[in-house]
Amino acid sequence: MSIDSLTLRLGARWPLPVLSPRTLAVAAGFAMLYLSWGSTFLANHLALQGFPALVLAGLRFLLAGMLFAVLAVARAGGARLGWHDARLALIGGVLMLAIGQGAMVYGVQHLPSGLAALVCASLPLWTVILQAVLPGERRPSPLALFGLGVSMVGMAALLGSRMDVLAEPERLGAVAVLALAQLAWACGSFLFRRTGRGYSQLWWGMSAQMLLAGVVLLAAAAICGQWQAFAWRDVSTDSALALAYLVGVVTALTYPVYFWLLKVSTPAKVSTFAFVAPVVALTLGCLVLGETVSTAMLGAAALIVAGVVALTLGQRGG
Repeated sequence: MSIDSLTLRLGARWPLPVLSPRTLAVAAGFAMLYLSWGSTFLANHLALQGFPALVLAGLRFLLAGMLFAVLAVARAGGARLGWHDARLALIGGVLMLAIGQGAMVYGVQHLPSGLAALVCASLPLWTVILQAVLPGERRPSPLALFGLGVSMVGMAALLGSRMDVLAEPERLGAVAVLALAQLAWACGSFLFRRTGRGYSQLWWGMSAQMLLAGVVLLAAAAICGQWQAFAWRDVSTDSALALAYLVGVVTALTYPVYFWLLKVSTPAKVSTFAFVAPVVALTLGCLVLGETVSTAMLGAAALIVAGVVALTLGQRGG
């Protein structure tokens, strides 16, 4: 039997699925979300070699906010933002970006990128805790609570496996800052959702949110003396390219993809970035930065990922 005839017979018995352009676009969007936000930790690590932490975070959101303003003019014309939009910009710009992302950049400069990414996987854990204690929220399902417990065991095992890294108080403090950053993001998410509706003009709203975050972070950099100590001549090509990647790809390109996926998919599926991104970050840290991963750390990471998967599935069904 020839290869062509065998192919025809197999195709008739098990026809290959025909993927629509929309399905391919959604798959590409998820791939971009996973890879882009998973590579954030590596990009921050490289950029921090030339920028102080608060200066880096401030420039990232200030430049991204300017890009969004250009896109907003092209797509929506003049801005017509009201008090509701200002409230959302305050929640998103200060609580989620300035505090949440700014604290993340601080933590990354003191920790291996893979370890920092795994600590940041605690975001869904904070979400479930807030869901359990805040009035008016639907209580988490038993599966979500089981996932919370498994992930907390994994976090404890992870910290225990890296006591060599965490022996320094500065690094242990960085872990605490990263965990609090995830709490700030989770609180911002709840407040954002409780406002009842999104921005009246999405592009202008995201621009205002990021510009506010940039101004707050750069002001904090000036107060802490980081801006005064910063010099552009100290910025290497690698650091400049990493900042450009954080602005153009991780922020300006991926955020719209994230919001688009929320419309065409389900929040539960989109939230899977919380357990895929740390795996990407851990892999990139090993391949690019030569970070070492012990067997104990891999086991702890597997527990964290398994717990977040159960937690995500529990929130979807709960």
